[in-house]
Amino acid sequence: MKNKQLLFGLAFALGLFFVAGYSIDSRGFHSGIFGLIGCVLLVGAYLGLFWPQIKSGDRHARHLAAGLAVLVALVVILDIVEAILS
Repeated sequence: MKNKQLLFGLAFALGLFFVAGYSIDSRGFHSGIFGLIGCVLLVGAYLGLFWPQIKSGDRHARHLAAGLAVLVALVVILDIVEAILS
């Protein structure tokens, strides 16, 4: 296994662990800095692992990367709005 794949796999696993810090309850949607770091790690790991396909113009990989980035941006925006409103 290449070191690059191992590094991006570790980043993905850490991202999933950190994203688990998000919670939704009766008070709203919360996260700490670890949830935001986890989101960035997830997107970074996906882009790193599939960069050759994205760069070559694979439509499926590009659409998935864009969708993942939009979802992560939505999560970050919701977290910021929750922090401002509370």
